[in-house]
Amino acid sequence: MEIEPLNQTKACSKTLTHPTWAELQSLLSLYSVEGVAGAGLIDTSHDARDIRWNYIVDNTYVLRLTNAPEMTEERLDDLNRLIGRYADFGLRCPAFLKGTDGRFFHNWRELTVYLSEYVDLPIADEADLTEAEEDALRREVILSIGAFMERYKGVDLIPTMGMYSLFDLSPYDVPEGIDEKQWNMNNLTAALRKAGEEGLAARLEAKNQAVRARLLTMYKELPRCVTQADEGFGNVLLDEEKHLAGLIDFNLSGTDVCVNLIANNADFDLDIRHDRPLDPDETLEKAIMSYRSNAARILEAYHATEAERNALKDYAWIALASQYPCASAFADRLEKEASRPSTLALLEMIAALDTGRLAV
Repeated sequence: MEIEPLNQTKACSKTLTHPTWAELQSLLSLYSVEGVAGAGLIDTSHDARDIRWNYIVDNTYVLRLTNAPEMTEERLDDLNRLIGRYADFGLRCPAFLKGTDGRFFHNWRELTVYLSEYVDLPIADEADLTEAEEDALRREVILSIGAFMERYKGVDLIPTMGMYSLFDLSPYDVPEGIDEKQWNMNNLTAALRKAGEEGLAARLEAKNQAVRARLLTMYKELPRCVTQADEGFGNVLLDEEKHLAGLIDFNLSGTDVCVNLIANNADFDLDIRHDRPLDPDETLEKAIMSYRSNAARILEAYHATEAERNALKDYAWIALASQYPCASAFADRLEKEASRPSTLALLEMIAALDTGRLAV
């Protein structure tokens, strides 16, 4: 029997040889999984340093082959405890399974192998949702984030930092030595200097440094929580009525400051992923309104202290200026003559923005 390719192998992993059907069966036997009828491959690799091959086995298991840097026995023990909390919270999330030798991990060539449960529910971004259904689901997801943090803040914090962490680095940030937001900001200011905008680059850097300096004095005292941390629709499972039913993909999970998680999940909806000119005032105002509405919904469930609300304004500015989708879109627009002037005007407004406008 052959392995069914459920999606095309990504370019970053094409240089590696996939296991044969016999090799796949041999790997499954390490976990006492025998008599397999079928399997399909889903390649969710990010780059050559982060290969992720997911073999869906009889709609019951996922055999994962990876070279992701954060995977250890201790890491999966941490994640299983987190998955247990999500189960108690009412969401279905696949747990990780140990082999017959009591270990999660085994090796196949240059990759690490581990097994998890498979939850046979539809994924939101593949469910052909209407715009109204997408909006309702997003509201449901962000409300659940607040409720989960309210219940589990301070509970069983783990040493691995989450994907949004600013100062204490996530495993993916360690090789560069800086957090992803700072990396994005550096790339954006480099793009500005390439466009001859030294002054604006310096103003953005100064604002970024000032905001970070304030957070650096307080972030260690703010409540933290361990969450799944990547609740995009590609990781959201739906029930028959298209409501949130579960979450998958805990690879980016970790400990983070609760209000930083709010800032990064409230979504500025900065509509700049195109080349046409835009109205800077209208674009920024719409983004702020979107953010404040979403953040307020999260704060219906998460009861933030005054100190947290003060910090949230600064975390929100960092997200607005240097979340990857925003920063990369800014840089792309700077390279095009038609979109450059309005992009520069928008960035000037962000550099001068009073963070008080981001208060919720």
